[in-house]
Amino acid sequence: MSEEMYNLFISGDENAWESNSTIFDIDRCIVEYTEKDLVDKFVKLGKNEINELKNSPCIFAYEDYCDKDAGIGYITDIVVRQVGIKITFEKVEVLSKENLHKLQFELDIKNWEFNRTHWAIKKVNLYKELQAIGINLRAVNANQPVDITKHFFDVSFTFAGESRDIVEQVVKELEKILDKNHIFYDNYYISQLARPSLDTLLQDIYRNRSKLIVIFLCEKYQDKKWCGLEFRAIREMIMEKEISKIMYIRLDAGHVDGVFNTDAYIDGTKFTSQQLANFINERLSLFE
Repeated sequence: MSEEMYNLFISGDENAWESNSTIFDIDRCIVEYTEKDLVDKFVKLGKNEINELKNSPCIFAYEDYCDKDAGIGYITDIVVRQVGIKITFEKVEVLSKENLHKLQFELDIKNWEFNRTHWAIKKVNLYKELQAIGINLRAVNANQPVDITKHFFDVSFTFAGESRDIVEQVVKELEKILDKNHIFYDNYYISQLARPSLDTLLQDIYRNRSKLIVIFLCEKYQDKKWCGLEFRAIREMIMEKEISKIMYIRLDAGHVDGVFNTDAYIDGTKFTSQQLANFINERLSLFE
């Protein structure tokens, strides 16, 4: 986590923070009320910059005239286009308007900022300042479960049960690089996966809410009904030519329907768990 800075979002849209995403004009992002060295560092919003910003806490506030409380949370995704910047986010706690103004000096917020829609980056340890009003953001974040029916993941895994030991080692190594909440691994969400129509939920996660899907191919993968259901979403992505979002790691020479000799893969038997995790992170770094 980047503890010595936080993202401040202020919007004049009264519904801006009621869903899980909003769009800001590019000329209102980072360049206002942000110290020059931070502007120079983050304004290009490349992959590395986005990853660092996602690891910094956020305040999601409204302009004063909206008369609404703010939220505290994290960015889950940033998409940059010519027409604007889409911020996908997750709120984990409420910050009252009264407390936000009470901490105005400590949070380095200028008076006019409360009347201006913008995104600024502040050189402030938000965790420390919130403790003064009784909010332990670390504890809140640690105890806050991810809602897998809405959450967007950086990477999701699909594999046969016989491969779990290998996959879990890779996941543990990847956790050293990515926040755990950015990884969809079934054992992290046992309670939420105990539901009817699980096939629909899993296909939605793989098809619509994952930047990268890592498939551990093996002979047993072909035999598993659930793997087959998950692979349906992957085949649709192939048909739609979204192949950059798919990564094969092969654990043996077993046949899997829909995977052909012309499809390239990483030989999972030749690399350590740490190396495989680094390969996955390298692929993620290519997404803008």
